[in-house]
Amino acid sequence: MSLSKCKSIVLALILIILLLVTFGCQSLNEQKKYLADERWVCPEYADLPLRQGRFEEAVEQHLRVLSQEPGNGLAHYHLGYAYGQLGLHSDEVGEYLRAIDLGMERGDLFYNLGMAYMELGEYGRAEQTFRQAVDIEPECGENYRGLGMATLKQKHYHEALISCRRATKLEPNDPDNWHCLALAAARADEVGESWSALKELRKLDSDYRLDPFLLEIFPSKGGIPAPNDPREPRDPR
Repeated sequence: MSLSKCKSIVLALILIILLLVTFGCQSLNEQKKYLADERWVCPEYADLPLRQGRFEEAVEQHLRVLSQEPGNGLAHYHLGYAYGQLGLHSDEVGEYLRAIDLGMERGDLFYNLGMAYMELGEYGRAEQTFRQAVDIEPECGENYRGLGMATLKQKHYHEALISCRRATKLEPNDPDNWHCLALAAARADEVGESWSALKELRKLDSDYRLDPFLLEIFPSKGGIPAPNDPREPRDPR
């Protein structure tokens, strides 16, 4: 066998080994993620009222679960979500933090925690939390929108603009993302980009209720009452 042929065989074997090692690492990571996701279960008697919007009952039933399984991170997460729907945002934050302390790492958990901080006016903490959501789910436009709104509240307009642009790139069919971009661009004095974003928003939802500031910038283009800014957390299930 020639020397060059031996070298080729050796290189091929090395490549195969490297591929096997790579796939093995990916499989291990996926297995760890699977085990983490399946570590906790909430019984149907607790999750059914949560799904059906009976949040007071959901709180009661998840407290029942936690009395038996205080280390159930998923139950803490679901309990926090129910608290949030009842407007109890301090309690909501506390439960989310307990879930995180127990090892839960989900993008929607950090997103909802960020939204809870926004409700409490803690915009710096909201920004940090949305950044964690982005790290976990970098392809989720909703996370970038949350980050954009948190930085916008702190008057970091150009940072907000970057995040809201990313949100529209990732999820161009979500009107909330275009509203985020329109508002951030207007605050950053990018009026042309703001109006372009509004046109995209109108294509998706002609009845979308605009932020009052946008109605001030484009008074002849508005004609829509100011929103109540309803909170829209992500479903934890």
